[in-house]
Amino acid sequence: MKKLVALTLILVFALTAMSLNRATDPDDPNCTILHNGTFIYADEQGEPVRVVINGKNHTEYHKGGKYYIKSQLNWDNDCEYTAKIVKANLPGFPYKKGTKMKVIIDNVDGNAIFCTGIIDEQSFSSKLVKMDK
Repeated sequence: MKKLVALTLILVFALTAMSLNRATDPDDPNCTILHNGTFIYADEQGEPVRVVINGKNHTEYHKGGKYYIKSQLNWDNDCEYTAKIVKANLPGFPYKKGTKMKVIIDNVDGNAIFCTGIIDEQSFSSKLVKMDK
């Protein structure tokens, strides 16, 4: 009986250690940082774009808030989502209402989130930085 208790404790300890190791594994980023909050990225001209994500709602504010892109997010898992454009007034924006973009979070380093976006088989990389409130 003592051997069974000892074996059970060792098994529980091993499973807990594996779980803790997975939670701090740099190859397994903590993607929930992107699920809610305010973020900043630089557009193609190097201008800051403010992004607000609240669960399934995503809004980008361009040119100091003068223009926007609004999307609905469908989270496939903690590190991947599909964004569907619902409304945009950004001049020259090449995508129409209903366009879908697959986003994969590649890495999280502190408040920096590195992602890959895919639209119509074209992919691009981006970096967002989570802002303090």
